[in-house]
Amino acid sequence: MLQPSALRKRIKNGGIMSRDDRSQLFDDWAGHYERSVRSTSGFPFDGYEQVLDEIVRLAAVQSHMRVLDLGIGTGNLAKRFVSLGCTVCGTDFSPKMLAEARVNLPQVRLVEADLLGDWPVSLDQRFDRIVSAYVFHEFDLSTKISLLKRLTHDHLTAGGRIIIGDIAFPTVQAREKAHQRWLRIWDEGEYYWAVDEATTACEKAGLQLRYTQVSSCGGTFVI
Repeated sequence: MLQPSALRKRIKNGGIMSRDDRSQLFDDWAGHYERSVRSTSGFPFDGYEQVLDEIVRLAAVQSHMRVLDLGIGTGNLAKRFVSLGCTVCGTDFSPKMLAEARVNLPQVRLVEADLLGDWPVSLDQRFDRIVSAYVFHEFDLSTKISLLKRLTHDHLTAGGRIIIGDIAFPTVQAREKAHQRWLRIWDEGEYYWAVDEATTACEKAGLQLRYTQVSSCGGTFVI
């Protein structure tokens, strides 16, 4: 997603980005993340603020609730839940993103963690809502489903819900059309959602999924 040209070229040439590469990428992005997501009028951040607002609406939180924000970045989504009186915990694997979030949201508990790795003991608890914005497209479909199952089984309270906002398209066909439309800036190293295939995969995994398209390339999922 708007990656430095050297890394983008390497991905398109079949290279594999290591965890250290990705961490460096997001560290480098931290200082101008706010500017880049808000200044992009088209793909991939069309409707960015609306997607975040829809996540909050669908979360339907009460002030006492505990919220876990996966991939908190600089805190754009988390601050909405803080303003509603929630107790918020945020994770990210980029130290510099966490440093930005710490300045923006000193009241939020921040934890450095790789979502696909072993989580720190401090995250061994359950939350009323688990939210995430523009993170899950980093993972292929099977990894998305595995992570959702882990979250549901190990970290969500009874009656809780997961709400995700991300780059997404209603069908595989729509995603391919978007690929051709935005070919020049499409990141071949990322895994943008196609809702029809995601719905089928969730059903097979015993997960219920509800989707809303918010913009030309963004939408929300409730699990």
